[in-house]
Amino acid sequence: MATTREGVELIPPVRQRLWGPPAVVNFVCGGLGAGLYAAAVLAARFGGGPAVTLAAWLGPALVLAGFVAVAAEAGRPLRGPRVLRRVGTSWMSRELWLGGAFAACCAAEFVAPGVALRVAALAAAGLLAAAQGLIVRHARGIAAWDVPAMPVVFLASAAVSGAGLLALVEVVAGRPVGGALLGATLVTLVLGAIAWLAYVTWSREASFARATAALREGPTAVAIVGGGYLAPFLCAALALALPGVAVPAATLAGALMIAGQALAKTALILTAGQLRPVTLTTLRLERRSS
Repeated sequence: MATTREGVELIPPVRQRLWGPPAVVNFVCGGLGAGLYAAAVLAARFGGGPAVTLAAWLGPALVLAGFVAVAAEAGRPLRGPRVLRRVGTSWMSRELWLGGAFAACCAAEFVAPGVALRVAALAAAGLLAAAQGLIVRHARGIAAWDVPAMPVVFLASAAVSGAGLLALVEVVAGRPVGGALLGATLVTLVLGAIAWLAYVTWSREASFARATAALREGPTAVAIVGGGYLAPFLCAALALALPGVAVPAATLAGALMIAGQALAKTALILTAGQLRPVTLTTLRLERRSS
């Protein structure tokens, strides 16, 4: 047993085993798909265009891939329909319904495209990203996840990764990466970095600080902040300032934005996902004199 300022630690924190790599795939793909659609629609100012058309099928496809991954992790995917019936109490159920609504709105766009459908799909995409954050937020036994900022972290992550994928889509399609897109990318990176840094410094509670230590310092923290926010910010700024290098700079920025968010969610789930220690606050260990 260890004595801390909060009392005597009877059982130290241990890593949660319920969610593994498939859950990470779900969170990464879900945020990426929702973020791509949101970025494309906002960049087009709710109009149409090839980027919006691509996002209308690639976004739901990524979300569906995430659902398939997490269903495989559950071990009994045929029991998945039972989750849908718990919409009143379960954020997992709400995530599935929102993912279905997002896919349905995107599919309807191919039949009857219009601003109303894009607004509905955009709302479903945003709520889907927030719902994933709320799934994590309501894991009360895990100190690193049980913070009010978690839905904002997932929304910001979806925005950053989606903007990065949109930049790659534009480059691959041979379309110019304009100043408006680059400017929006810079703003998204700044807001995303603020959300992430606010999260990792959210609480001074010992269990939270211990669980998130790797997210604040060390190689993982450097890779997330430096590689996932600072480096793409510099690349996007370079592309904006020097149009001659816009294509390679935007390509690198987009790739780093996606990789950075994938790493952040991986570390959040697999590294910081530690169960709270069992501590007695009224017990103190005292050494008896012999």
